[in-house]
Amino acid sequence: MRYLYISIFLFCCISCKVATVKDYTETDIEGDELFQNPYFSSSVVDYVYKADIKVYGNEFSGILILKKVAPLKHRIVFTSQFGTTFFDLEIENDSYRINSIVEQLDRKIILNTLIRDFSLLIKEKGAVTGKYYNDEFTVLQSDSNKRSNYYFYELANKRLHKIVQATKRKEKVIIRFKEFSNNQVAENIRIDHKNIKLNIELNFLKK
Repeated sequence: MRYLYISIFLFCCISCKVATVKDYTETDIEGDELFQNPYFSSSVVDYVYKADIKVYGNEFSGILILKKVAPLKHRIVFTSQFGTTFFDLEIENDSYRINSIVEQLDRKIILNTLIRDFSLLIKEKGAVTGKYYNDEFTVLQSDSNKRSNYYFYELANKRLHKIVQATKRKEKVIIRFKEFSNNQVAENIRIDHKNIKLNIELNFLKK
């Protein structure tokens, strides 16, 4: 009977382990190590993207402008190509303000998800609670409320490749960065959700 309890315990531990870093080797955190996300950290750059958002059968296409307006504050405006504003948000630390939003997106689950997505996208740095590696990536873990954010950095150039947000049991959202310009702008960004029908793709519009 004792061996049965041990087997059940081990099975629960393994089954509850998040797949994100299951095959990675854990290593020590270096002092007060921080994760860094440089892609929306400049206050002099207007980050302008062609945006496509698919949510529960609705599709929105247009221009998304993301601007750092204060040290810890960003404004995010998404408009159609004809000038209709889909949403106008301001995010500062753990708080946000909605200046405007269309009715189709003004639902609690959608709005909360958009706020969480963009908060994760623009967060520049934070404390590291876990560190892992394999032959391709160093992964820095940072805990936030009941979720953990995993930042994947390419070993070859230290560039942030993707962010995975997960609970203790499963992955919730993946943000992938591709095609980079010299001034640390991610030219292609894709946000995919595992548990809800919401996907965002951003393609940088060069001046």
